[in-house]
Amino acid sequence: MNRKVAFIDYYQVLRVWPTASDDAIKKAYFQLAKLYHPDVAGKAGAEESEDSVDFKMINEAYANLSDATKRREFDEVLKRQSGGKAASTVKPAADKRSAQLAYEQARTAMRHNRYDKAAVLLKSAIKYDDSNPAYYSWYGFVLGSLKTRLHEARDVCKKALELEFYNADYHANLGYVYQQAGLKSTALECFKEALKWDPEHALAKKHLQGGCGQAKKSLLQTILRFVTGSGADKKTSPSG
Repeated sequence: MNRKVAFIDYYQVLRVWPTASDDAIKKAYFQLAKLYHPDVAGKAGAEESEDSVDFKMINEAYANLSDATKRREFDEVLKRQSGGKAASTVKPAADKRSAQLAYEQARTAMRHNRYDKAAVLLKSAIKYDDSNPAYYSWYGFVLGSLKTRLHEARDVCKKALELEFYNADYHANLGYVYQQAGLKSTALECFKEALKWDPEHALAKKHLQGGCGQAKKSLLQTILRFVTGSGADKKTSPSG
């Protein structure tokens, strides 16, 4: 009888984000090696402790994430796992409908430049369904547009990326929030990350190319994508 093998998230093993650079992964590996290598931690203690870290798993994680081909393959598996978790989350049908209704009304509110109303509606959508990353990301985007509660805007945008790290819109929305907070260098990193997943992403491209007028135009394009529903929930794949 075959036993189902539990899925292991190598990024969690190395304690890095799925979007971490090769250098960040290498650095994380060596930091963990200094802490958990058997010669340092002691084999007996590591085997007996419930909270011990399996150094063989750390090596396995690094072997997969440090190899470009293996990492791409693992990212595809992780993407499917993330989708499966979202699909298996049990929510009452009425709550799902209420959340979707609030989401649609938020789009309408933004179409009429009522970002304050959109913020209330998107927060309501999250209350009814806290498993949908789009609600978090666009709520953060709206708060950024209002230039209010920017710490909350940042946190909800990050939450969206925890749920769906491969969505270019969500990286760009986080970048926009940082831009509104005056953290330009951090914002640029987010826009670069967005372009890894969607090389044609308008908001990210314009901010990286510079130019206030271009950035405003791309912002309007992003809002239009949201209010018309084209691309708000689009899932993208990494380039190259």
